[in-house]
Amino acid sequence: MKYGYFDDKNREYVIERPDTPAPWVNYLGSPEYGAIISNNAGGYSFAKSGANGRILRYVFNNFDQPGRYLYIRDNQSKDYWSASWQPVGKDLDRYDSQCRHGLGYTKMTASYAGIRSEALYYVPLGKTYEVWGLTVANESSESRELTLTGYGEFTNHSNYEQDQVNLQYSLFITRTLFRNNSIIQQIHGNLDAQPEDRLVDEKNVTERFFGLAGEKVSSYCGDKDVFLGKYHGYGNPQGVVSGDLGNVTSYNENSCGALSCIVTLQPGESKTILFVLGMDSSEKCAEILASYKNPQEQILQEV
Repeated sequence: MKYGYFDDKNREYVIERPDTPAPWVNYLGSPEYGAIISNNAGGYSFAKSGANGRILRYVFNNFDQPGRYLYIRDNQSKDYWSASWQPVGKDLDRYDSQCRHGLGYTKMTASYAGIRSEALYYVPLGKTYEVWGLTVANESSESRELTLTGYGEFTNHSNYEQDQVNLQYSLFITRTLFRNNSIIQQIHGNLDAQPEDRLVDEKNVTERFFGLAGEKVSSYCGDKDVFLGKYHGYGNPQGVVSGDLGNVTSYNENSCGALSCIVTLQPGESKTILFVLGMDSSEKCAEILASYKNPQEQILQEV
């Protein structure tokens, strides 16, 4: 194989070239939560049912988009890239990467412009959410200020067909909020629900969350169109290009979860942050984020 090999000792498939002929996908999950992730971080997730519990949007084609995207921006040079080769797609002569699909986890490492990154994706054992761990290390001889951004694109309806096709309905039942270092998406939450019963027109309010642990959010966005910007795509989203997500939420239309933080690294220094995604209440999200006060202490060994 010219793209990778089986590492029998570590029980992993190692992809050395990210430009594979098609998305090469791994499974993540627990009995209550499932996900797929490709070698370029494309893929979707769901709670209980892949058909009726879809959380992240994914289009099944060779573009392998959208996905669990982690962006890195150098605030001095204003250059930016992704912790997986795609979606930014830097020249492979300057961008060195490797993907390891393991049993229940996927790890991607990359080196570019004096910064080494490691993205680790997994579903903790027995939990109903997923974790994206991002570690960045400064391998250059100068201090570096980086903006780190995580992006996930929510479905507007838990049934993936309704989300893709029934736009006269699905584009008008969702909104996002920013609470406690996280974006909260509410489906049917924009219909003036009474807080005490959360029931509107016989439609229960469903909440999803995308939160950040390990660093304070510097800017956020819950609106896909604002994050991408007009005539931009996942490879050059306006929020990443500018280094500021605008602190915008959405009311109807397409929701997303995008969170940024700013870190300064001295030569040889590293930093780890975690993004957590799931379908549960904002209260539950706050509990989960509080349990990851020290992102370095990840529980991958259990998985």
